[in-house]
Amino acid sequence: MGDGFKIFELVKKVLFTDFVKGLSITLGYNVSRSITHRYPDEEKWIPYRRFRGLHTLNKDEHGRELCVACELCSKACPTQCITVIPMEDDTGRGIADRVAKVWKVDLVRCLFCGYCEDACPTRAVRLGREYELACIDSRCNVRQREELLHPQPTPEAFEGGVVARATFIRKKRSIKVKADLMNTKKRSI
Repeated sequence: MGDGFKIFELVKKVLFTDFVKGLSITLGYNVSRSITHRYPDEEKWIPYRRFRGLHTLNKDEHGRELCVACELCSKACPTQCITVIPMEDDTGRGIADRVAKVWKVDLVRCLFCGYCEDACPTRAVRLGREYELACIDSRCNVRQREELLHPQPTPEAFEGGVVARATFIRKKRSIKVKADLMNTKKRSI
């Protein structure tokens, strides 16, 4: 660590070697291929199965609701964003004689932790892959049972982790991006 090291450091400072190394990295990124998604006009990311997005309430193969209104999901929720009010059912709407009269979730308070999903004994509550939850009015952040019973656009069995061709749909009060699950590709980064 004598005079040779000091001369080496002086040469590095005079020739700006650290600056040139940093600049070469920056210029390398400027000339490389872009990895930006063309969302929402052409592409939409389809998350993996383990992704936790918007809640769904599921039905069995006969179309009956799986929720038995046991209220375990609302008790397991750390933010208390789920409200379940049970009622007796004699119409055959559910798989048991008790169904949810009210099942709602406040998405603003939700952590998307999955505790409600883990607590459900009938697999009625699932966290789906829908991640486009922005809305114009704050009332749409509270989702009711009727909305959550509709199947989500990406089925649970679909593998995910791909980019799908998408169509951007504008409506008067909302926008939507519809993915074509038959036209997907892996995106290399």
